[in-house]
Amino acid sequence: MRARSTWQRFSLGTKEAIERALYTSGMPEETLALYSRWWQLETYLRSLIYVELRSVHGVDWTNHIGQGATTRREKDESRSYMATADWEDPLSYLDVGKLFPLLEANWDLVGSSLMDKDTLLARTPELLAIRHRLGHLRRPHRDDLGRLEQTLRDLEKGAFAAYSSYNRELRAPNQLNDPVVAAWVREEHSTAKRLLLHAERQYNVAFQLSYTVRPFASAPEEHTPISGSRGLLWKATFHLRGQEVRPSSLWRESYLDGNVRQLLVHMLLDPGTVSFTFPAVEDANRVADAIGEAFDAVLLNVRPRHSVSERELSESRMRSIQLDPRIQRDSGWSIVDDTTVPISIFGA
Repeated sequence: MRARSTWQRFSLGTKEAIERALYTSGMPEETLALYSRWWQLETYLRSLIYVELRSVHGVDWTNHIGQGATTRREKDESRSYMATADWEDPLSYLDVGKLFPLLEANWDLVGSSLMDKDTLLARTPELLAIRHRLGHLRRPHRDDLGRLEQTLRDLEKGAFAAYSSYNRELRAPNQLNDPVVAAWVREEHSTAKRLLLHAERQYNVAFQLSYTVRPFASAPEEHTPISGSRGLLWKATFHLRGQEVRPSSLWRESYLDGNVRQLLVHMLLDPGTVSFTFPAVEDANRVADAIGEAFDAVLLNVRPRHSVSERELSESRMRSIQLDPRIQRDSGWSIVDDTTVPISIFGA
């Protein structure tokens, strides 16, 4: 059976809104294309600075993005009835005019995942001019789309490095003098003793602890603890073996209220696995406890996997709009690794 096109998967309301804007209100087609490309660019830049600041500063990361974003978010709380999935993310309130200076100020963290610094800084005024035209409903310049797509092409190499390193899993030596390794590799944590074997036998769920290294950082030397290291992330992965979890149900699980939500960078969902990433700079004992809390949450929400129809897949994508941005599914952070080549991150 021939797969439906993207247009066919749109809801009737979405199709009508686009058609009326284009053919009744006089919205230029190029504006729709421009907005789509800008969405790719800006969401990548925001997600990149988020991951790198979390990997270096842990829970203190919001103190390094400027007060303006936090203030705007607090004002938005008065309209909680209009809250979207992003309202708890301070970076989503950061003005785009401050996003590029934030990237420049943290170039040692993000530079290897972008492009040549001088090139990007020279291009920034043009990019912001395009953004302002979109924001103020001015008709686009004929070269705007080409400029944006060229920028996305120039970011391809850096984006692949950012994503693939996030999923390049390294194993800590069993005897490493590290509290998280002791807790979950040598099974010294009380929850590890309670659940590791039980999960295998009763739920057919296997656990794996690994760590990843951000592009600006280096892997620790032999016998050096991972905990306390800047630019490293712990990754707790649960292999579900023919089973699945519902993202929304898992995310609402009360077991995550202890340490997980505070320390979490991402909850990654892929067919057959769910993973939780935590900054290695965080308190090692809290990370070890968070892994245990995540373990309980997963086991309470695992269920047999069922085949998914195209309609269910489309509805699932729509529901994903309402998920917390820390939940990553079908994104570069969840699916791109060293084996996914050749690949175009942005398709520009």
